[in-house]
Parts: sequence; structure tokens; C-alpha cells
Amino acid sequence: MVVSAYTLIRTKRPKLEVLIAKIKKLRFVKEVTPVYGEYDIVVKTETNSIEELNYFIYNELRKITGLTKTTTMITLQKPGK
Repeated sequence: MVVSAYTLIRTKRPKLEVLIAKIKKLRFVKEVTPVYGEYDIVVKTETNSIEELNYFIYNELRKITGLTKTTTMITLQKPGK
């Protein structure tokens, strides 16, 4: 089963471009988009399980210096599937 999730990231602003480049290199990352508002970056990921997503967020994504907050939302199964 593929687990898709979106992680909203708040950063230290001056390092935004550097952080985006680092995040794009991480495994499981499918898309990285800078946004305006309360958060600075939205990251789409796809993993093989909730456990793998949990490991990725805590041991890979959050290890990047310059991230100040993350909020992860796991997507629901698409209607009709």
C-alpha cells in the first residue's frame, strides 16, 4: 500500500532556497513547493507504510537544519478506489 502525505514546513526564511534543494534530494519526496502563508514549503511524499513515513519524517526530514515546524497530513484514499 502506498501512503501519500503532504508535510507543511515552516523555515528560517533566509535559507528557503537551500532547504528546498536539500529536501528535493531526500528519498520518498515526490514534490516540493514554496508557498505563502503560515508555512513556507509543502512537501509531497510517498512511502510504503505509515511506519516508513514516520521514520522518514523524524529521522530524515526533521534532521535538516533550518526547519522550525512541520505538520504532516496523510491523504485519504481517492473516491471510487
